[in-house]
Amino acid sequence: MVDVNKKKPSLIIKFALRGAIVFFLLLSGMRFYASYLEQKVASISREIEELSMQEMSLEQQLSTLKSSNRIYNYCKDTLKMQRGANAGTINKSVNE
Repeated sequence: MVDVNKKKPSLIIKFALRGAIVFFLLLSGMRFYASYLEQKVASISREIEELSMQEMSLEQQLSTLKSSNRIYNYCKDTLKMQRGANAGTINKSVNE
């Protein structure tokens, strides 16, 4: 007769070994996925930094284009406009 107690420990060891193999496979898969996510986050961070530098450059260009001296010189030189003799502000008060 075969002793049942001798087969049980070997069965338990096989299941434990298989469970450990599956655990380590899942663990390594999670590590590869974490590495992928880390690279993706680094890529997005670089892109954000580049876009913020581009935004600063564009804001500087916009402020230059919006300056009153630039607009005046552009109108004078390119459009050949001249300042009017009667240029000024007219204030009108409203009486009831």
